[in-house]
Amino acid sequence: MLRSIRSRLIASYLLVVLLAMGIAAGLAWAALDRAFLGMLRENLQVEACRLAEAIELVKTGDLTTLNNPQLNETQQQTIPGAYSPSANVQPGYHECIIDNEGTVISLGQSMGETDQAQKQIDEGCQSPAILSRSEIQSVLSGEAATAVRTYTWAPDQRVLYAACPVLLENGTVGGVYYIASPVPRLTLSLFPTYFGTQALSSILSAVILAGIAGVLLARTLTQPLQRLTQAASNITRGEIAAPIPPASTMELNRLGEAFNTMNTQLSHALDALAAQARQREVILHGIADAVIAANESGEIVLANPAASTLLESASSALQQVIQKTMDTGKAQITETTVRDQVFEILTAPLHAEDGRISGAVAVGHNITTYRQLVRLRTNFVSDVSHELRTPLTAIKGLIETLQDKAADDPSVHDRFLNTIASETDRLIRLTNDLLLLTRADTGRLVLDLAPTDLVAAARRAVSQLEERAREKRLEVDIEPSKLPAQAIADSDRIHQVLVNLLDNAIKFTPTEGDIRITFGGDDSQISCTIQDSGPGIPSEEMPMLFERFYRGDRARARSADESGTGLGLAIAKTIVDAHGGRIWIESQPGSGAACTFSLPRNINSAS
Repeated sequence: MLRSIRSRLIASYLLVVLLAMGIAAGLAWAALDRAFLGMLRENLQVEACRLAEAIELVKTGDLTTLNNPQLNETQQQTIPGAYSPSANVQPGYHECIIDNEGTVISLGQSMGETDQAQKQIDEGCQSPAILSRSEIQSVLSGEAATAVRTYTWAPDQRVLYAACPVLLENGTVGGVYYIASPVPRLTLSLFPTYFGTQALSSILSAVILAGIAGVLLARTLTQPLQRLTQAASNITRGEIAAPIPPASTMELNRLGEAFNTMNTQLSHALDALAAQARQREVILHGIADAVIAANESGEIVLANPAASTLLESASSALQQVIQKTMDTGKAQITETTVRDQVFEILTAPLHAEDGRISGAVAVGHNITTYRQLVRLRTNFVSDVSHELRTPLTAIKGLIETLQDKAADDPSVHDRFLNTIASETDRLIRLTNDLLLLTRADTGRLVLDLAPTDLVAAARRAVSQLEERAREKRLEVDIEPSKLPAQAIADSDRIHQVLVNLLDNAIKFTPTEGDIRITFGGDDSQISCTIQDSGPGIPSEEMPMLFERFYRGDRARARSADESGTGLGLAIAKTIVDAHGGRIWIESQPGSGAACTFSLPRNINSAS
């Protein structure tokens, strides 16, 4: 019921007000009792002194004459009767005259019905010990006095005593005029009797006003807290929290300022964390390797896009190696093949602060290219060894034959020497080709760039291979370019490209076939296409045409000697790429092949 701060504040405020009203009422009631009793003291003492003075007017020598029945009627009437209206007391009023020896000389008649209290008062006034009372002693000293006493026989009443000296003719105290009057106790039980309706209406008005004040006060105190609660809830939901306005109290104002400072610092911290998270995400997305993180249950909790292939096709193998890493607590290295790609997976355990294993991280490196490079290197070494061994073996055999004088015939001798020279030239060409590729790979291929006419370069290449074309009765046609055929290039290197491409076309074009050389391009580049009428190239060989030492189907060549070393297209691509151009081949089986390369027309395009 009182779970909210507002209801508790209102209840506490009402409780404090009611307690304050109760304490104030008790104090006011006690003060009223003291004032009431003080007023009765003063009135009763004044009445006692007035009656004592009246007694002094009729005295004849001593106070015993007051009991003489022979006093005339005027004197008897002069002796005061019982005090009732002036004293304003309840019935039970008692008066008496006591001499200085404690003898009751005159006992006035009591007003009202005689009850137990009245009897007790009468008996007390006639007791010999009455002279020991403090008020009597004060009167015998010449001073009027009052006293209030309580008795067990009247628990709801008090007895008020007033005493005044009766002076003799010589001025000495001859006796005491003593008045006793019961006074009611002003207990809370009398409160409804005297103040019932007024008190009820006052209390009700005070409670209503206190409730309104409590509501306003609680609202003043709880509104800033509600704003703080709403702002904290917004922060919990990840929303932006508005600044807390200044509060009416110093403490709440300080709390609001502290919250605003915390909110600002938290916003900065969240922005920094978000920036770091974005940076990590960018880094993870930018990493070419697959990065995968798993929790202590083996569930994948983080993976970058590069890991999609592993997660889709090798999730079971990945889970096994991650689980093994967490079981053993040691890093693991394994390889797996996914969609013709080879991945090397390195896993390492993640340790919490207490040293236990809290997960694992796996990095998958795609080593397919590395494996291909290893294979290419192996093939390259094998191919180079084979290409070198064939002419060297032939040269060695011819030399040994000449050394054994097996070729004494001059014609045979010359033929052997010509063969040795041819094989030596072949070795030189092979060495030069390998040297060119090596320089291109290491970035040391130097180009002597200058305006080069591709049409003229094509004519020079055709002229160089004219004898071979004539042997196969091939028709080589150079179509003139509609646009200027100049490019910024190294004329010697471009001549080598044209020779290699034209050599391939002659090699795979059947006897009495035709070869066409055409030119095209635009303002920024020029292209040259060499189209043959050979059997074409199978589609499965197209991706490997520019690989080093790759030789196509030898059945498409006229003889084994025309198969070449497999470096012609690789060298052509290397030179074209060095010029900033591109080279490609288009072919359909049975329709010949068209090899095209393009070069930039100016240096800016080449860069």
